[in-house]
Amino acid sequence: MDIKQLNVIDCHTHIGRLPGVVGDNFTAEDLMYIVRHEGVETMLASSATATMVSQTLGTTETIDMAMRFSANLKGMLWLNPNDPDWAADVPRAVAQGFVGIKIHPVLDHYNVDQAALDDIFGCAQEHHWPILTHTGNDGSASSALCYEGLVQAYPDVPLIMAHMRLESIPLARRYDNIYLDTTHGSPRIVELAEPIVGPDKILFGTDAPAGFDIGHPMPRKRPRRSYAEIIGDLLARDIPDAAMEKILGANTRVLFGLD
Repeated sequence: MDIKQLNVIDCHTHIGRLPGVVGDNFTAEDLMYIVRHEGVETMLASSATATMVSQTLGTTETIDMAMRFSANLKGMLWLNPNDPDWAADVPRAVAQGFVGIKIHPVLDHYNVDQAALDDIFGCAQEHHWPILTHTGNDGSASSALCYEGLVQAYPDVPLIMAHMRLESIPLARRYDNIYLDTTHGSPRIVELAEPIVGPDKILFGTDAPAGFDIGHPMPRKRPRRSYAEIIGDLLARDIPDAAMEKILGANTRVLFGLD
């Protein structure tokens, strides 16, 4: 498989300090190693340092990444509504050409409701940014259904629900501004969702590069992963080639205005 010919765009990955192990820190250079050795075209990345240390530091790391590797790495602004100064990072992200917002209610410890997220959705609306959210397990306080009021209140804000939870599939069918990403979703769930929501509503993602070959060892050992394996598993499912072309890159390119 020649991944370069597939024009793969990963809508969901991270640099920065990850939860769980001291020193488990991914850099922009680590992502670029993957770009050069695996052939992925573009990654949209936010810094997990925003939740592990401070939002401001995470934004600074992402700005540095975008400044040095703008051809392949695009910045996503990780925002935490619990941070009283979260809005101070927005002008910095705008100036650096960030392409969207990342939120993670589980790691940042808030329930999904309009009281918590109304201002962040308003920020996304103002700057024409899609929002990528960690979507919690079905039935949890951060599950897909919890976003329905926000989705109705902000119909022009694209909301990408990560991880392909079952609860998110009928919502993506019902609302024009809800999209799904494949991050850690099984290929059979992607195969199930594609004819239900349509090929234009699914984006390819992988999450933090734990398990990928980044050219050096990390403190925490993870099961091996690669783009070739992840994409190969998707290509092996009964998903039309034209739909796969959209899922693997074209949808992200259009939604985030990468052209």
